[in-house]
Amino acid sequence: MEPKRIFEASLTGDITKLHSLLFEDPFLLDRVTLNSVETPLHISCMAGQTEITKEFLSLRPKWAQELNQQGLSPLHMASANGHVEIVKEIVSVVGANVCRLKGQDGKVSLHFAAMKGQVSVLRELVSACPESVSEVTVGEESVLHLAVKNNQFEAVRVLIEELRKLGKMEIVNWKDIEGNTVLHLATFHKQHQCVKS
Repeated sequence: MEPKRIFEASLTGDITKLHSLLFEDPFLLDRVTLNSVETPLHISCMAGQTEITKEFLSLRPKWAQELNQQGLSPLHMASANGHVEIVKEIVSVVGANVCRLKGQDGKVSLHFAAMKGQVSVLRELVSACPESVSEVTVGEESVLHLAVKNNQFEAVRVLIEELRKLGKMEIVNWKDIEGNTVLHLATFHKQHQCVKS
């Protein structure tokens, strides 16, 4: 049986097809992970297919910790794409430590949510794992650096609000590997909204 069919079911969220495939081949999920770097969970999280994601998490919770060829976990993908229900499900099944899983360039899921301006996901991730606000990339960029660099003004506002609640405002003054604070970046890029925040 071709693994392609399970990836199609993941993309479309077809749980009936998934169960049919598993009935035909009970070892399909094991073989898929041997032959592919990307799991069906990566696909369902990217596509925002909540119900089939729940099914995969119940069958293979360890998939939530796996990175694909691009260095992304299923949580990174769900966070970047704003799939807050999937983010909640992954964290509830696997635990909050998954929020600190470093992927591409040392980025955690919170970083991807900030870069894409996924405000509801930001709030969820900070609530689930407050420690993740202190994570930095290989370039020593904080979550605020990434939000500013990607012109995500609302994300910057929400992150500052969350940092105040957590008593971690010192992160605003952290420097990246080039010695830039968030204020330096915002000023350089003429992002007046960020400077006011």
